Amino acid sequence: MSAQWHAFADLATLTGRMLKHNIRSVDTIMTVLGMPLMILLAFVFVLGGAMDTGPVRYVDFVVPVVLVFCITNGAAYTAFRVNRDATDGMSARFRTMPIARWAITGGHMGAAVVANGASVAALMGVALLIGYRPHATWMGWVVTVALLMATLTAFAAVGVACGLAAKTDEGAIMFMYPLMGLLFVSSGFAPTSTMPVPLRSFADHQPMTPLINAIRGAQLGHVDAGATWVALAWLVGFIVVFSALATAAGRHRRA
Repeated sequence: MSAQWHAFADLATLTGRMLKHNIRSVDTIMTVLGMPLMILLAFVFVLGGAMDTGPVRYVDFVVPVVLVFCITNGAAYTAFRVNRDATDGMSARFRTMPIARWAITGGHMGAAVVANGASVAALMGVALLIGYRPHATWMGWVVTVALLMATLTAFAAVGVACGLAAKTDEGAIMFMYPLMGLLFVSSGFAPTSTMPVPLRSFADHQPMTPLINAIRGAQLGHVDAGATWVALAWLVGFIVVFSALATAAGRHRRA
């Protein structure tokens, strides 16, 4: 078999390894899916009645940001697992084997995309049960799926970079908190028009707001081309920058 085929076989094997860790760990399932689910229920049933989102029902307004939060939460676990492998010697053992070097981190990213994608699908199912009703056209669904897949890939790259850069597994999770914080200072949970002017200016121009607006618009039946392209540009930037940072952090750790 060719070297490329061996490399992809290594990637599939290492991805399967991480997926087994995810499936067999109840703590992981509770962490990755439980927290977004609690946030969804709390905002819809506890705070939703106090929110004024105009003609859009609050459950339809808030579901997009909870889906993105679910991906971010899963990326924090990716950072934890990457750091654990790097600090307990597992990555070093892999490097002594005839394994493609890029497949080691690629396995973490592949598992993150699959596992977090499954979490997003489960969360969407719960949202439908509690009253979420999307009005997306076929193009809206294409845009929604494309944005979510790009978000899964981009945030997986962030998780890998944070996991390699952190000195401890707790620190790796802490590195993800700023990304989570951006979701709360965005158009996700409340319209930015209700915020003080300085905060609104920040919220309107940070990467999470166009991403959430693009997903929300696509789900409500009117694709916002401007927000979609801006969101994709941010996500591609995340992938490029954090992939480079992960490579640099991996070299530094090996040195």
